[in-house]
Amino acid sequence: MTNAASTRLSGLQGPPAKWNRTTSYVLLSILLLWAALFWATWGTWGSLTIDSGREMYVPMALLRGKMLYRDVFYLYGPLSPYFNSLLYRVFGLHLAALYWAGALSALFSGVFLYFTGVELGSWPAGVGAALVVQIQAFESSYMCFPLPYSFASVYGCLTACIFIWLVVRSCKSPRLIWIFGAGCAAGVAFLLKLEFGFACYVTLGILLVLRGGRHGWKSFFRDCAAILPGVAACLLVTAWMISIDGIRFITQENIMSWPTSYFMRRYGKQWLAITGCTITAKALGVAALWTVFLLLAALLAHRILRGVKSNGNRFFVWVPLLCILTVGLLWTLPWRGVVDGALRRIFFPKQLICLIGVSTAVLWIRVWRDRWGELGWPVALAFTFSGLLAFRLLVGTMPSGYSIYYDGPAVLCFLLLAETVIPRSGRAELFVRRSELLIAISTVAFVLLHACTFDYDLTNRVSLVTDVGTIKVSKPMAESYSAALDWMKSAKARGQTVLSIPENTSLYFLSGMDCPIRMIAFTPGLVSPGSMTEQQIAEINAKRVSYLLWSNREFPEYGTPVFGTDYNRELGDYLKSHYRPLRPLTDQNSSQWNAVIWERISSVGTQ
Repeated sequence: MTNAASTRLSGLQGPPAKWNRTTSYVLLSILLLWAALFWATWGTWGSLTIDSGREMYVPMALLRGKMLYRDVFYLYGPLSPYFNSLLYRVFGLHLAALYWAGALSALFSGVFLYFTGVELGSWPAGVGAALVVQIQAFESSYMCFPLPYSFASVYGCLTACIFIWLVVRSCKSPRLIWIFGAGCAAGVAFLLKLEFGFACYVTLGILLVLRGGRHGWKSFFRDCAAILPGVAACLLVTAWMISIDGIRFITQENIMSWPTSYFMRRYGKQWLAITGCTITAKALGVAALWTVFLLLAALLAHRILRGVKSNGNRFFVWVPLLCILTVGLLWTLPWRGVVDGALRRIFFPKQLICLIGVSTAVLWIRVWRDRWGELGWPVALAFTFSGLLAFRLLVGTMPSGYSIYYDGPAVLCFLLLAETVIPRSGRAELFVRRSELLIAISTVAFVLLHACTFDYDLTNRVSLVTDVGTIKVSKPMAESYSAALDWMKSAKARGQTVLSIPENTSLYFLSGMDCPIRMIAFTPGLVSPGSMTEQQIAEINAKRVSYLLWSNREFPEYGTPVFGTDYNRELGDYLKSHYRPLRPLTDQNSSQWNAVIWERISSVGTQ
């Protein structure tokens, strides 16, 4: 990174952008894109088969009087399910309550990223990051915002975007209100997911030290007092969690991402690799080669912009238009996947977090040399927080999938970094702003094209209408699920209980039936061998579960695809010896979801 680039990123480029008609129109554009995507993709989000069902059901169980962790399994912090339970209580037991909660989280995540960009002096970078978040949020899969694999991640993303704005504000003002707000946001993040809380509190600690060094230690202790309410809330909730049945019960039988849990010991390596946290010589070597490639591309872009005339009117009209037409043409051809891969290396590289980390080190060296470099704090802290938050995406950042809950602040920092290619000496402010906007729009355009290319086909979906809302799925899926819901409702009317295995927790929510035992799913690593398996068997015996709905759900990503055969064999053997297959749920033999109904063998004892 050149000295000019580090100076630019140190926050020495000038005051924050002023609010005016342009910035207001930009805010309106974020709202319009959000509304358009929300309307166009309505009901196509989530997955009936996997994690989205847990996010539907657990708040309903809490609404009906169950206690989280003790009565119903949950693998993240308690704030998200209890908040969604409150939404059910206020707005009714309906999917729309979740849809709106997730969608509004996406909108406000983008808005606060935009606010942060404005504070850092680059509203184009802010709006670029905001629009990227909107496009990512409405993917038609369970990696979305309206019906995600985890609402803890959705609310965590929103909290992170609010937190980074509060941190930037805290760097520029000695008022305690900003530190108090950042402390509360950090507490909320901790109660959602541990990794969000960790990133917030580390960044907050650095901020407190910086402010203490600048304003005196009296100010430091005053700042520490301001964050105490958030810390106290975390301690109180943690104490409540431990009081349920001890710390082992929480960390080993609920929070599956805890470092010593059975899941992490058995499947942690595969899981981290799936999410992009692979630290190997090959991965780091690829990251280094990509960095060289990106630096060459940045140098080329810098030279091109240096050759543009001071006003650059024709350049800023014809170049974007030519690029859009070229990429649009290539996207229609059979090798569009190759085009997507090539463009992603520039506009959304997998190694983005590695680049953020290296840039963070350069920024802090610059700040240290300037003796606290107060003007450089906002950008340095923004980069620090972005790297900590998205560390699990180290070499696997993507414009879709798991990354979308963690990459918002990182995209903002990436756009700020990309702006260092713009020549500023002797250039008018209009030229600089147009160049920043061109960079931001290029990134947004790539993410939009990526979404259009790889999103699921929505034309073949039909509406699955239930008592608690409508969700659009494939026709075979709708038929199988309709049959399952009708059968479960009839079993419920007869006073019989049904256990869905190994997953499909959404069946409980959509049918209005309670899961008869604490464990609501049996995915790899959730139920450990030994005492936990024995507890599940004892509970199934005690509740005398009437039926099993044993689906064809498999888990090839973990190398143990089949429940009861490749993993949890002891539990599978028990179920096979105490239940017998009655009939298939439907007659269809497609690759879509299906299940077999198993009934309890009345002659078998309860041992």
